[in-house]
Amino acid sequence: MTKHAGSVFSVDVTGLDSAPGQPAYARICDRIRTAISSGALAPNARLPSSRTLAKDLGVARNTVDWALGQLVADGYIVRRRGAGSFVAAQLPERDAPPLLSKRVAMATSGEAERRLSLRAKALQSYPGHHRPAVAVPFTPSLPPIELFPRKVWNRLLMREAGRPGSAYWEYGASNGLPALREAIAAHASAMRATRCSPEQVIVVTSTQQAVELAGKVLADPGDHAWVEMPGYQPVQHCLRAAGLQVVSVPVDEQGLDVAAGRMLEPHARLAYVTPAHQYPLGVEMSLARRKALLDWALEQDAYIVEDDYDGDYRYEGRPIASLQGMDGSGRVIYVGSFNKILFPGLRIAYAIVPEPLVAAFVDAKHVADGHTALLTQGVLAAFIHEGHLARHLRKTRAIYDERRLAFLEEANMLADVLEFGPATAGMHVTGIFKQALGVDDRAVAAACARAGIEVHPLSKYGATDRGGLVFGFAGSSRAAARSGLEIVRRAVTAAGG
Repeated sequence: MTKHAGSVFSVDVTGLDSAPGQPAYARICDRIRTAISSGALAPNARLPSSRTLAKDLGVARNTVDWALGQLVADGYIVRRRGAGSFVAAQLPERDAPPLLSKRVAMATSGEAERRLSLRAKALQSYPGHHRPAVAVPFTPSLPPIELFPRKVWNRLLMREAGRPGSAYWEYGASNGLPALREAIAAHASAMRATRCSPEQVIVVTSTQQAVELAGKVLADPGDHAWVEMPGYQPVQHCLRAAGLQVVSVPVDEQGLDVAAGRMLEPHARLAYVTPAHQYPLGVEMSLARRKALLDWALEQDAYIVEDDYDGDYRYEGRPIASLQGMDGSGRVIYVGSFNKILFPGLRIAYAIVPEPLVAAFVDAKHVADGHTALLTQGVLAAFIHEGHLARHLRKTRAIYDERRLAFLEEANMLADVLEFGPATAGMHVTGIFKQALGVDDRAVAAACARAGIEVHPLSKYGATDRGGLVFGFAGSSRAAARSGLEIVRRAVTAAGG
């Protein structure tokens, strides 16, 4: 007797005829008991109904009822009125799964350590997130979710999901939905003075994916890539994962030091920069440095990845022109993201690439993950086309500006220990400890975390001379900023500042 092909039961019940001297109910009982004891059926797992099991196993329903009744009596199954039969949360002590327990013990003791690739070992210096980022005061780069127009988004989601046809339900083009690429091209052109057609837009899941695609398309394993120091660490590890050698180029008040990059590694294939609002220091790349970087790329047949992660938020002065808009030789890959201006769980970003590189980027995106989620792309396209993105940006820009000014006023209480950098754009500001203090910024950040707020230590981003703290201001009211800064003050004092 074999399990029917249409069965939804996860336990292997083939071979029930292998013990012909044993009643069918006993064979079924033994097989389910073994599955529970081995861990194949997890505690609290719901079993199919006796009617379904009888049909799947090709036996009378009474036979299944007898088997389940025996398992209930033995303590392996519990029955809940109106809900069905479930694996017991705690098994009889004599039948606890020893093999599973041994495996867990080996894993926790390190006996089961697995051989990792060199790439994986390199990435361990910046481990993945195993818990969500928490929206507490000063968490950098996390937009306040309560400001997002959920009702509008949900309405568009229901409308797009209900559209006739199968455009959202089949495999899609790797470069993204045409409607979203058109919306992105128009938005980037209006807001950041980029020059592109919708065909140059590649929809990706994140800045990291865009940079990793650039690393794979434009450089070979072992080639060099310039990165800012201090700088955005996840991107640096994406480049390492692509097999590139990362070259840390210092940043000063004018942005990336191109002359230093030429001295360190003149023949790099890529340069990753955040020119409009350097992460994390907040400085703008000067016009002279921008021209020097473009000249270097053309001279060396290299490419620049321009990460404009928060270019939609500028509070003082005129908007800074994008490198991509200045580029006359097709050397810039412009990267933008909706994950920071809308909500991080969205997972939609984009790359604007020079026309000769479009096909190669699309091929690389196809190999990476096929395409970005189609229904979400459709909702975002409608959100942009119908003006909701522009309204959201106007609203949040005004609120963030108010919170920025409030933070800077309240931060005067730290003026004797921190020198704050530029705060004319974006959602964060960085303070550097004054030279004579010698404060351990990681110790301060840890103490703040224990007190319920989050600041990032500047040393996390590769700064080696003086420590500092990176504050996100967009999510905190004046009162929350004041109480949070008082916690920072106490943490600095305790650390010796």
